[in-house]
Order: sequence, then C-alpha cells, then structure tokens
Amino acid sequence: MTNSTKNSMIQFSIRVAISLFIWMLFAHLPIKSFFVNKDLIQLMVIGIPFAILMNQVLTSPKNQLLTIACDALVGILSIHLFLNAGALNASLILVDFVFANILLLTPLVNEPHGRWIIFGIINGSGVAFLFNITDHHYFSLISLMYITTLIFSNIFFSYHGFMKKHNLSSLLIILVLILMLCLTLQLSLLRTLLIAIILGFYLFFESQVNPKNSEKRANVSSACYLLFSLLVCL
Repeated sequence: MTNSTKNSMIQFSIRVAISLFIWMLFAHLPIKSFFVNKDLIQLMVIGIPFAILMNQVLTSPKNQLLTIACDALVGILSIHLFLNAGALNASLILVDFVFANILLLTPLVNEPHGRWIIFGIINGSGVAFLFNITDHHYFSLISLMYITTLIFSNIFFSYHGFMKKHNLSSLLIILVLILMLCLTLQLSLLRTLLIAIILGFYLFFESQVNPKNSEKRANVSSACYLLFSLLVCL
C-alpha cells in the first residue's frame, strides 16, 4: 500500500468520524448521553457504516467492496433494530439506506442537482431524528429546526461531491437560507457572525479551488462543516 493510498484512507476515516459526530450534535442531546444510553450506543453502531456509505457517495472512484460490506452491516443491524425498537425506527434508517444505495449503485438519479438534493436530505437526518426521539421519546419544534438546519447545511457543504463547475449561485441562496435558520435558533450575534464567516469562506474556497482537486475539496468541506456544527449546536 502506497503512502498516498494510506493518506487517502486516513483522511476518509476522519471525514466519516466527523459525519457521525455532526449527526450527534444535530440530535440536540448532551454528548455524554451517547455513551451512557445503550439505545443510543446501538444507533451509533448503525451510524458508523451508514456514515461510510454517505462519504462513499461523495468519493470518486467508489469502493464497491466497501459499499457491499457496509450494506450488509447496516442491513443486519437494522433487522436487530426492528426486533428491539419496532418498525418505525428501523424504517427511518432503511429509507435513507435505500436512497444511499440508489445514489451509489444505480444510474436512476444521474442529474447532479437531483443527486445533490437527495444526498442532503438523507445524510444523517434520519439518524439524528432517531437519536433525538430515542432519548426524549418525543420530537419538539426546536428539534425539528435543528434537523432542518442539518439538511440545508448537508446540501451546502456537500457541493464538492456533485458539482464540478463553478456555478455558485445556488450555493449563495442556500447560504442565506442557513443564516435565516440560524436566526430562528436564536443564536448569539457573535455565533451568527462566525457562522456567516465560515459559510462565506467555504463559498469563496469553492469559487477558487480546482474542481478536480476532490480530496482537498472534501477535507476543507468536512473541516468547515464541523466548525459550523459546533457553533450551531454547542
């Protein structure tokens, strides 16, 4: 295995860990809950292969063997979830799982904007929702706002995975929508300003970077998304 391959694997693993952590943040729960609640721990175990699948969608070329292995693991764990937590909980994972595989393994959705929007909706929103209702046993309006913010920020920060040309007008519109959502969350002025700086930096970065530099785009996206999530959720 070459150093380049090892570095790519390490960077991919870090992006997977960041994805799972972001979903935990947007579940709007204390972080310690994920290490003391056995039901949340079970969902985190399912979340790991699912986060790998989601990052596979953003990666080119795809590792088909890794996809099949994660599919099998998510399938088995979802059956276990169905037997222990009921059909509703399992179905939330399975719907996202099915659409992830449509994006990964089939040409059914081959229009970049369509793939981009689908990815934004399924990238952890179901997992974050399950985290929330598993701990609280209900779903509040504020939790809905966090999930909505997660979906729009998913779309914003996954631009690199679907768009190869610099056409940033849609990204600018999503940036404004995210800031409006942040205002509804009643974040402090300082946090909102820092969030605007992060979003603006990512927009500027995408306008300047070589579209073919996929690894650099993915890493900068993950770093910006993590900082954004910490500011929104903590």
